[in-house]
Amino acid sequence: MNALDTEQIKQTAWKKLSGKWTQACLGFLLFFIISIALDLPSLFFEDGTVGQALYNGIWGPIEWALTWVLDIGILAFYYDIVCNRPLYYKRIFSGFTHGFIYAVNAFCTQLLMSIFVVLWAFLLIIPGIMRAFSYSMSLYILIDHPEYSPLEAIKKSKEMMYGHRMELFILELRFIPWLLLSLITLGIALIWVVPYMSTACCEFYLQLKEKTEQQENAEQQVPNEPEVIEATEA
Repeated sequence: MNALDTEQIKQTAWKKLSGKWTQACLGFLLFFIISIALDLPSLFFEDGTVGQALYNGIWGPIEWALTWVLDIGILAFYYDIVCNRPLYYKRIFSGFTHGFIYAVNAFCTQLLMSIFVVLWAFLLIIPGIMRAFSYSMSLYILIDHPEYSPLEAIKKSKEMMYGHRMELFILELRFIPWLLLSLITLGIALIWVVPYMSTACCEFYLQLKEKTEQQENAEQQVPNEPEVIEATEA
């Protein structure tokens, strides 16, 4: 199985961001501001009060669900960059605008991923980390196949990531210097680093998808070869 070139993926992501940096950064800022706004009600309650308990019990789960549905929208936004599609900020809200079922699937996919990773982590930390990488393509798959159920997306991610988990890990390691830069700049550099990392991960998925499709097509053609030979001999 040929490995994906993570350095080349990183460079390709950089090239595809050329001319789109402003939109990519504004997209992240929009996502960040909305995420912060969803958490603003928590500032009105003091720890240990009845209000805080009600917030945690009522608004907390709602905020959690809305944020998870928003996650698939920001991924779709950066996925459009690597697919060379026109960029629209409304894409960030696609988790909500594609219908109620799609929003539920986006939330349930992340919920199941989290549950499975935690259960595996109860055995040992390493299996939990490995499973997290195995499930990492689930939301991207759901973007491409909105008709998939959460379990179908997770299963497809496991199949695609078989033999490629280390490559995604290496790709993420390549961004450590950029994350350190963000730390030095008190988080300001994240305005550029997050779009860069997100686009690189989308490019990783795109190349992995193309490789998987090529392998599947090759496997489908193999059974037909004997028939071709027999027909030729006849």
